[in-house]
Amino acid sequence: MKFIIETYGCQMNVADSELVTSILLEAGHTAVCNIDEADLILFNTCSVRQHAEDRVLGRISNERNRKKSNPRLKIGVIGCMAQRIGTELMQQDLGIDFVAGVDQYDKLVQIIDEHDQNDYLDFDENQIYDYIQPQHQTGVCGFVTIMRGCNNYCSYCIVPYVRGRERSRPYESILKEINNAVHKGIKDITLLGQNVNSYMYQDMNFAKLMKRLNNETGISRLRFVTSHPKDLSDDLIEVMATAPKVCEHIHLPMQSGDNEILDKMSRKYTIEHYLRLIQKLRSAIPDIAITTDVIAGFPGETDSQFKNTIKAMREIAFDYAFCFKYSNRDGTLAAGFQDQIEEQVKLQRLQQLIDIQRKSTKQKFESQIGKLLEVLVEGKSKQGGKQLSGKTRDFKICVFDGEENRIGQLVKVNVIRATAGTLIGEQA
Repeated sequence: MKFIIETYGCQMNVADSELVTSILLEAGHTAVCNIDEADLILFNTCSVRQHAEDRVLGRISNERNRKKSNPRLKIGVIGCMAQRIGTELMQQDLGIDFVAGVDQYDKLVQIIDEHDQNDYLDFDENQIYDYIQPQHQTGVCGFVTIMRGCNNYCSYCIVPYVRGRERSRPYESILKEINNAVHKGIKDITLLGQNVNSYMYQDMNFAKLMKRLNNETGISRLRFVTSHPKDLSDDLIEVMATAPKVCEHIHLPMQSGDNEILDKMSRKYTIEHYLRLIQKLRSAIPDIAITTDVIAGFPGETDSQFKNTIKAMREIAFDYAFCFKYSNRDGTLAAGFQDQIEEQVKLQRLQQLIDIQRKSTKQKFESQIGKLLEVLVEGKSKQGGKQLSGKTRDFKICVFDGEENRIGQLVKVNVIRATAGTLIGEQA
């Protein structure tokens, strides 16, 4: 069949779509870029917030009409939404032909042929797909999954319930995938896991993994997401400071600046511990960029507790923050809390966080003016013309005039201007 995959949500879903692409190509199916040519539409879905699920349901509703003109067309739902409510989806008249859970992708070919739903939403705690090499997208940046699942069970988070328990991938399989990606021209790899700091395969922890990948691969740049503050080790900070391929950027979700709220979130660290980590990171790596996640309006959050989050954000001055209002997810512990915050209050608090972060991000970008930075050129700028676009080692977008033959190369750029989200430079 001719298939197309629409991917929603996090980088893990992007990596999973590449995995599924490899499985289907190996079975003789053909990937297409134009949905009008497809006989099979796969929606790789996200369940982190209700908005993500609503968006997919809207897309499915739009595409089911294609079946009138193409009787062969099949629509499948995979990913976290399938895992969470797959049975319910199949019971509704949505035009969906099959669903598959996150641990059942290796059975997709069989599912497509048979439409048998009996076993395809079960968890498999041994499933890490280490025997499948994903079909990396063309470009210079890529994702490599090093572990699956999560053991943390933060009270607001649906991920452990739709991704299962933690299990780590063997080093040899990770190494092979990265080397394959390098062979295809990828130069910037982001290692993925719900909590990469918990990686442990035999006697290899995450710090040891990063050190070996730095020494044993031909990749130019190494990154990773996401780090949990409770597991960020001194050994990892040392590797980040000394390994030349490891970029000067960390995404370290804070979620709240108030200890009582952090406790209700089951985050297992205090704001004091988090601030000490920030100090250690900036002491060891002075030019490091630190990004984060913050939730506004968690159940029971008082005005004074929210002010503690504002205080922490101003004190830390993140390079960027993904700010969200709390989204109630059925099945999580927080969904049962009685002290839910009114929607209007959540929106007001969210806007305050966004306003604070915009100022901080603008200052961070303006502080780069006058510096000579290394930029990995990813492609032409969205603005058109002769401008190229790429990312610095600390994950900031930089645009500059240049020829297309520079795409895929590491170039030195003098930063001459900055907006709130883009560096503007000149080739050195």
